[in-house]
Amino acid sequence: MVRSTSMTTVPVIPDGTARFLADFATKEEDGRYHIFPSISSENWGCTVDFKLNKDCILDLALTRFVLDAMVTASTILGQDEEERHRWKEITDHLAPYPLSTGPHGEVWLDIVNAPAEHIYNVPITLAPVFPGEQVGIGKGADFLAIATRTAQTIRLEGGNDLVSQPLIRARLGMLDLTWFKGQIEYCMLTDGVSNDRVRQSGGRYSLSTDFDFMMRMGLWCENFAVPLVLNECMLQSYTGIIRLFPNVTNLGPARFENLRAVGAFLVSAIFDGKSVTRFEVLSERGAPLRFVSPWKEKRVHVIRTSDGQRVPATADVEAWSVATQAGERYSISAE
Repeated sequence: MVRSTSMTTVPVIPDGTARFLADFATKEEDGRYHIFPSISSENWGCTVDFKLNKDCILDLALTRFVLDAMVTASTILGQDEEERHRWKEITDHLAPYPLSTGPHGEVWLDIVNAPAEHIYNVPITLAPVFPGEQVGIGKGADFLAIATRTAQTIRLEGGNDLVSQPLIRARLGMLDLTWFKGQIEYCMLTDGVSNDRVRQSGGRYSLSTDFDFMMRMGLWCENFAVPLVLNECMLQSYTGIIRLFPNVTNLGPARFENLRAVGAFLVSAIFDGKSVTRFEVLSERGAPLRFVSPWKEKRVHVIRTSDGQRVPATADVEAWSVATQAGERYSISAE
């Protein structure tokens, strides 16, 4: 849920969710808050002596996501000040994401004590990238190297990752669109919708498993989100900063009209295969606009299209910023 004002979109999560997570996390002797018991999705279940039931990376990532959102929302709304300090205390001292040194270097694991090189059904070891939204282009720089290495080496059997794996790769700026197109075609049904086919044996599937068995089981509804992967290659804004064409590997010329961005913006752009030749933004609510210049070191030129007037733009180490008015469209170009 979100609560919108004329200037701000605030994530609103029921207090009970944050309170439950805060109560469930346990502070141990190391000074960290741990998640126990914890179960890795579609992998181990409850194990003997709970060996594989502590600090699942997905639980850690989503706990941080929820509590960070509550800290932000409560600060903006001026509510829950006492609990806000507790939520921040937990996120500041949450257990680290489980990791191991495998044959390709240090990578994230799905849960403490899990073996490296396990074959997964979903890319759970990359939960801090998605759905956790803590690592990506321009965010979580300290984790970017391990996230990229984990994405490069993760072993997935093809059971349920048609959208989530390439989406994560796009968030990291490393999605090969030729590979992605091949995956879609491999899983294509006769009606043009993609389902799932087995990609790798050794996990839940053996060499004798019918690679096609899932195609006759109906359609996984999450696969309807395939267009989201292409959207993320053309526009990313989940950090609150707009980035145009952040994933251009095998992209070629591309254009889009009115893709929605965080902050109640509708963005349109053209990429000619080498550079951005059009960048326009419609501000629906008049929120401050922040964006990374697609022209790198060049200064930007912002024009309010309704009257042709230039609008001041300022830059910091992260992005350019422009004050906007509700209902106005802005054209952005390199000076």
